[in-house]
Amino acid sequence: MSVCIYRKLCFLLIAGCALLAAQPVLAQREVLYSQYLVNPLSINPAYAGSRESFHLSAFLRRKWISARAAPLTQSVSGDGAIDNGRIGLGFQALNDRMGLLAATGVYGSVAYRFNLPALAKLSVGVQGGVNVLPVYDFTSASSLNRAVGSFGVGIYYQAEHFFGGISMPEVVSRGVNLAGQTFYPAVRPIMVNVGTKLEIDEGTVLIPSILVSKIEDRPLGIDVNARIWFGEEFGLGLSYRRNSPGIISTNYLQALAEYQLTKSIRLGYIFNSQTPESPLSNQYYEKSVHEIMFRFSPGLLKFSY
Repeated sequence: MSVCIYRKLCFLLIAGCALLAAQPVLAQREVLYSQYLVNPLSINPAYAGSRESFHLSAFLRRKWISARAAPLTQSVSGDGAIDNGRIGLGFQALNDRMGLLAATGVYGSVAYRFNLPALAKLSVGVQGGVNVLPVYDFTSASSLNRAVGSFGVGIYYQAEHFFGGISMPEVVSRGVNLAGQTFYPAVRPIMVNVGTKLEIDEGTVLIPSILVSKIEDRPLGIDVNARIWFGEEFGLGLSYRRNSPGIISTNYLQALAEYQLTKSIRLGYIFNSQTPESPLSNQYYEKSVHEIMFRFSPGLLKFSY
């Protein structure tokens, strides 16, 4: 084999691996969006501090369990309230990697809460952050990192038996431009989330909810969710998501299970029937995503679903 042909084959192999690796991080925010049932802060900054006591949640996400060097994502989220519950603070961090490339993101949220009659609360919040995204430069055959800022806003209403919010987590966001080509184009979804809490038996609470999302020039996205908790100890959930937000629009099922191990510690498992943020998920035998959640809430004031 000539040196010229060998170099071309090596180049095509590296480029192909880089493109494949880039796919799961194309819609990096989608990783967070898919967690909103157990982490509402991921879609609405106004949720920060709504539980008043501090909550820290960590997620470990694995795709294609049987494949070597499979995509792996770690994310962490925390929020709490200060100033007698009037101000909520929150943060999120994400590390998404596969093969040669990796993407990271850090976001901070601030919310201000208004007390309403009947113990209801209305919050307005803002969010800012930075994504560090990889771009493969074919001219230099190397991976380049580009930092992209984002800004979002939201409104969240919470009462004893009803909750709802309107948010735009990416009001200000832009793609990465390299050599006249745009990578990671911004999608800027508008999200409306409403739900209710129904006590169907002593100690058994049903929480149905709907998320409607809209992205310009795309069909309306609709999520139908239901969670049920038994005795503030064990919870189950099921969702059907159609036209999910993010760069890649996907239909998939999500199932989750949560167990309140102690007053301060909760464990959870989340299953997605497809890889929501990967356009190549249909090319693999194992399409599903598995995710483990760990939550720590020291000084818990009241149980939160």
